[in-house]
Amino acid sequence: MKRFTNLEILLILIIFVSLIVLIIQYYTTLFNTKDNFENNKVMCNDKGTPNKIHQNVLYKIHEQFKKIRDNNHVLSRKTEKSHFIFPAKGPKNIFIIRHGEKIKSKVALDTNGILRSTYIPSLIEDLNEKGYGIHNIITANDYSSMHQEQTVLLTSWLFSIPLFIYGDYTEPEITIKTLFKNPYFNGKSILICWEHGCIQTLLKYIIKIGSKEKGLNNYIFKNPEGTSELPYWDTNNYKSIYHFDDNLNFSILDEPFTTCYPKDNNLILYGKKQKCGKLKE
Repeated sequence: MKRFTNLEILLILIIFVSLIVLIIQYYTTLFNTKDNFENNKVMCNDKGTPNKIHQNVLYKIHEQFKKIRDNNHVLSRKTEKSHFIFPAKGPKNIFIIRHGEKIKSKVALDTNGILRSTYIPSLIEDLNEKGYGIHNIITANDYSSMHQEQTVLLTSWLFSIPLFIYGDYTEPEITIKTLFKNPYFNGKSILICWEHGCIQTLLKYIIKIGSKEKGLNNYIFKNPEGTSELPYWDTNNYKSIYHFDDNLNFSILDEPFTTCYPKDNNLILYGKKQKCGKLKE
């Protein structure tokens, strides 16, 4: 029979103890989370607020984003104060993204779409670094799916950003009229999540209604190539971000992340018409 050396015995003990510690941590976390959810037991501090350390996993995730959430709110308030003397007309900034990758003929996002939805907070952080604080998130009803809502719900929750829905994605006029006619949105920076096939139509209403409400009488839409042709959003493009500033100057950005979707691109064409209607798939 082989006799173990003292060093081998020590290594075996270390490995054994480590495994025991990991098992204890796993089941402690599992049972604590289950206990918190099922029995509504929470650990509170003397101020009457939840103890950040002894809470379930979801609460801890929310707390991890506090610094970014607070920074976004600070930037948002600065934007509002800048329009205190001269009130703005309509949103100051509009950012438009497409929903995440989806399961065809299903109501939900696929695994890549879910991953993308977890990165939208990174998009907000990236916009914060550029000086934009997002006040509100706007999305659309789709009675056959929840792709748009599912893409931005996590971000709304993590950052405490109000989420609004004003109509069906094939009826963007309702949404744009609300954005430019409701004084609540004056001077604010808005993130819109929409169905890509109807984003071109969404742009048409921003140009038509927005320029009128903002008093931009001589406004002419210009794309990044310097022409007045509207952009066409490619079927496999999940990366692009459209941006309108306070004077409806138009630019295109890219999301600062990617997923495992092999056909993902940022292809934008100009001059090609995009039909907005119910999707067949």
